Amino acid sequence: MTAPMTEGWPASAAAAARIATERYGPPDEASHNTLIWHDRAPWKRVVVSRTMVPHRFPREHLDVVRHVVDHPVPADRIGDLARFSGSVVYDRTRGELSSHCENEEGNILALNLAHDVVAHGMDVESARRRCHEAIETRDSPDRDPYLDALTFEPGHAPDPDEATIDGDLQDRLRQALGATDHKS
Repeated sequence: MTAPMTEGWPASAAAAARIATERYGPPDEASHNTLIWHDRAPWKRVVVSRTMVPHRFPREHLDVVRHVVDHPVPADRIGDLARFSGSVVYDRTRGELSSHCENEEGNILALNLAHDVVAHGMDVESARRRCHEAIETRDSPDRDPYLDALTFEPGHAPDPDEATIDGDLQDRLRQALGATDHKS
């Protein structure tokens, strides 16, 4: 099914698309560069891209698939996420936490550890060490359960922030821009 959609894609990106299609069915959106699945529990969104991003933590690989969940992150913990892994991204306005990696198992691991960092106060070095150690267990009888399923329940927590422009100025800006909807 994905073969025509991923024609010309690098092998690792095409393989990630095939695996996602086998697991979640046909994508909800498809373009020349990206396939997207929406609302495939536990994921809010799964995105496979033909663009491969080199990543060296915890070992060298190419990031091609992103998994997104709703998850609150306190503002004072956002920096810890960035120090934990550059592939873990928090969109505060939407309340979305995501990870991109070479496969779903890597994203599950990263999101579980990100949750531990922001919700349970795990320090960044401990999270990075656990990530490395978990990857080492991939093919062992003592496989780390953080590779297999989320250890938390995703929860919606958008943060639309606070207006810093007063209502009168907002109205004048809308009028100048020709907007008629006062919610834009």
